[in-house]
Amino acid sequence: MTVSIRAVTTEDDLDTLLAGTLSWPGADRIAAAFSVACDTASGQFIAVGGGRILGYGHLLTEPVAEGGRAGAHIFVAPSHRGRGIGSELWRVVLPSARASGLPGLRALADVDDERSVVIAEAHGLSRGNVRRESLLDLTTLRTELIEAAVQRAYDEGLDLVAFAPRSERDWKDFYESFLQLHQATPDSAAGGEPPPYETIRGGYAEQWQILLARRGPVIIGLTMVFKRLDQASRVVTFFTGVISTERGRGVATALKAEHARRLRDEGWRELSTWNMEENFPILVANARLGFQPILRVQSLLLDFDEA
Repeated sequence: MTVSIRAVTTEDDLDTLLAGTLSWPGADRIAAAFSVACDTASGQFIAVGGGRILGYGHLLTEPVAEGGRAGAHIFVAPSHRGRGIGSELWRVVLPSARASGLPGLRALADVDDERSVVIAEAHGLSRGNVRRESLLDLTTLRTELIEAAVQRAYDEGLDLVAFAPRSERDWKDFYESFLQLHQATPDSAAGGEPPPYETIRGGYAEQWQILLARRGPVIIGLTMVFKRLDQASRVVTFFTGVISTERGRGVATALKAEHARRLRDEGWRELSTWNMEENFPILVANARLGFQPILRVQSLLLDFDEA
């Protein structure tokens, strides 16, 4: 079978192709990221053979990953693996990544997808940190745990409120608070760059998506979620952060607890969250609320000055 690589079009059903791929966030979220990309080297590609889509790859030449690296994703349908399709996609992605001026590249693969990891390693990538996804069943929330966590925050003099912007200035002020919190997270410590303003502004416009912890007028913590498009009942935590001077007081747990309750009341049935496995404080907060680990994803890194 002859396989060719071409650019993705709006007619290509990527979510069906990548259904069940744990490291795939959904075609709409990927498209939103590419819509604000500044670099024309960024692109989405598919491998086509016999009239069928056999594989997918993308390159986002923005500093979206740890160390200011570009972001990449390579996937081949399980029934067509072992035919060199993944390598063909890497041969399209890597030259543009190297020419981008960024220090490296990061891809993600399901931990159990050893074949994809090995192919990536053959192209010079090495294994980085492992991220864990945990799931909370919102239909079986333990009310006493939620109320205790929230009451502790109130006892500390905090207010837990939905972000309700009235102007563009409110959004810009929120983004500044988000940046300060993001800089103190393990992802940022590893060199992860925050999403640009346009991505946050466009992707979190519904009030139920963002919950703030305020001490007076000051935002001291926040948590944010987005819809998981391939699972209509589920939302995913994009970010939870608390300023360093307020840690150890149960703020993150209270934010997650109150947000879980509000999301349940909005009709959502599941809440998932991704965390680096070395981020023990947030994993402890998740466990207190009943989150259960469901999967692990491997980071794959390439540093161009070392390759």
